[in-house]
Amino acid sequence: MRYPGITASLLVAALMVGGPALAGKDKEKKREEERAFTLKKVEWNAKKQRLEVKLRTDKDTEAVRLTYGGRTYDMRRKKPGEFVYKQDGACYDAALEIVTSGGDSASAAVKVKDGSPEGRYCRDGLDNGDGGGDSGNPAGGGSARDLVVLASNDLGMHCACPGTEFFMLLPPFNTLRAQVVERGEEPRVLGAGDGISVRYSMVENTDESLKNDPYYAVWLENMPKYGFGPGVDQSGRVRGVSGAGLSGEMTPVADGWWEVEGVPAFPDIENSPLSERVMKDSLGGPDRNPYPTAKIEVFDSESGDKLAEATTVVPVAFGGCCDCHLKVTKDRGMAPTPANSFKLMGRLHERDSGINFAEMDPDGDGVPGPIRCSACHLDPAMGETAAPGYPGLPTSKYTFSNVLHRWHAQSPEVLRYDPDIATDCYACHPGNNVGCFRGLHADKGMWCTDCHGDLNERVAEGQVDNPWSPETLPKCEDCHQGTGEGEKSVHAFGGAFLNSMGHKDNKILCSSCHGAPHALYPAARPQDNAQALAVQGDEAAIGNCGVCHTDQGDTWGVPPHADAIPSLRSDAGGGSQGGGASGGVDPASELRTTCLACHGDKGNKVACGNAKWTAHRASRVSAAVYDAVSRYLTGGICGAGNGNSGSQGGGASGGVDPASELRTTCLACHGDKGNKVACGNAKWTAHRASRVSAAVYDAVSRYLTGGTCP
Repeated sequence: MRYPGITASLLVAALMVGGPALAGKDKEKKREEERAFTLKKVEWNAKKQRLEVKLRTDKDTEAVRLTYGGRTYDMRRKKPGEFVYKQDGACYDAALEIVTSGGDSASAAVKVKDGSPEGRYCRDGLDNGDGGGDSGNPAGGGSARDLVVLASNDLGMHCACPGTEFFMLLPPFNTLRAQVVERGEEPRVLGAGDGISVRYSMVENTDESLKNDPYYAVWLENMPKYGFGPGVDQSGRVRGVSGAGLSGEMTPVADGWWEVEGVPAFPDIENSPLSERVMKDSLGGPDRNPYPTAKIEVFDSESGDKLAEATTVVPVAFGGCCDCHLKVTKDRGMAPTPANSFKLMGRLHERDSGINFAEMDPDGDGVPGPIRCSACHLDPAMGETAAPGYPGLPTSKYTFSNVLHRWHAQSPEVLRYDPDIATDCYACHPGNNVGCFRGLHADKGMWCTDCHGDLNERVAEGQVDNPWSPETLPKCEDCHQGTGEGEKSVHAFGGAFLNSMGHKDNKILCSSCHGAPHALYPAARPQDNAQALAVQGDEAAIGNCGVCHTDQGDTWGVPPHADAIPSLRSDAGGGSQGGGASGGVDPASELRTTCLACHGDKGNKVACGNAKWTAHRASRVSAAVYDAVSRYLTGGICGAGNGNSGSQGGGASGGVDPASELRTTCLACHGDKGNKVACGNAKWTAHRASRVSAAVYDAVSRYLTGGTCP
């Protein structure tokens, strides 16, 4: 049974006692007083087809469950004493039942807003929508499992070619990942053997819309010529080069996530509102939506009931290559058409390599083309470890990344067109009103070259000779210390961030909480942030502990990224870090522990003129910690002279006042957990020199337990 203290018979009895809603305000008020909770909102919105329930209680209630339309759902604990539930796409039922883990129960009439049910009834067999649950994750099917889904694409933006009748750089290919977490005081990441299956389905892209798309229709025709087999299977469903379709099962990966590779996502022109068709087409076609989405659904393996769902963006766009190549073609006295551009580029390739690819006929039909560049120039993005080559022709010693980036950066001809090509990434990568790079870092004014280097640097450092590799791609650790990046990672395509895992026991993909590379939360496009908003009501990187932890409420915190780094653990132990009898505050230890518990490395922003820093004093951290770090990094105490230094444990002595620590440093990451501080509590003892410095840990331990916990 999910809730302690509730037996099956008690649950049935509680629902029977609740019965129909009692008539009369006095009786209802009496009922509310007896059950110690108040239903603040029980409403079905006919216009939005949404059910919303809000409940408040003065009791120490750990969980609340509601039964509606013949199915049972868990309400989300928004904060102590407040529970909420929201289901989009819901059908209508006249009443619902509530039961709490404390044994209280009630029935309530469902108020209809903005219309009438008009056939959207749950119990008459009509239109029985599963809904999305609060944050898109219903318990479903009467199941007691409380799941949350965290899904993402692997890059933040994939590229595709508009026309593929002559050549192909990259095929339609997108990868989706999802982690399914069973919520609880000790959440579990679910995989194979946990009684679930995970399915994906594209929303805007459909088999019919892609068959009707003039560009994609050409791709379907040419897929066999490129060696990938037919693009439509025997049932008429579109398939990608990996065999994946627009919907299907995701595969459990042993490291802790579910994945599907090679989804043939394509910028949409048919099923998206005009407002979302923001991508311009260099070849003059209609505007497109480069942010199609996918639905991820989790089902019970035995009953087939849907347990949870989420929606994530599956971005794909055309690059800017055609803009420049058509201009070059026109400047050479030829009509600016894809066919003429192909002929011109073939002649230039022959000039430099001796091979005119525009005269090649790989499929032997008597018509030149189509060719793919990665057949001769190895491209790991194609999933190959060696270039397959064409019969009778050598393969190149240079990777596709090398010839593309090095040639453009070093060619005098290219530099005449764009002298800044080494830093002008959107000349080739999707930037035509799309924004390939649009995440948190872009919002802070960074550019691609800040992490990757410009083209000249990439060539000089050998990045282009070993592309898509953890050895050549940038790492979070290059700027942010203590992330644990790479401690548990699959050293495969995509680098350390994409494949690293962190949080407790290294179970959570970095991208599950931070979003996809190049589109880190909060990103510029609403589609990118939809999942973070759904699960925590905020566009920031997922940091609301209640998303997965049922005992944390809506506490916001930063997971202990640095737990995975042995050097930080060993360097931070014992009296050398400010612990022991003296209780002195060692600012270097505070920066490594207390500060990193909530931030990445922000030491360069500590300044007396920075309001974000000065607001920390005796609020986010104690004055003792604040003053010590201020002196250490600025040479003085920021905000000194406000008269509260000594009272908060600050000042010259630097002593740690445990009462101050409890109401500042501790509350910055938790609610009031003082009653759980005990030397036998592993969650508390794990804090020492990890989440907080040894000085803070020892002072609080002595204050609440009478001794220094080991």
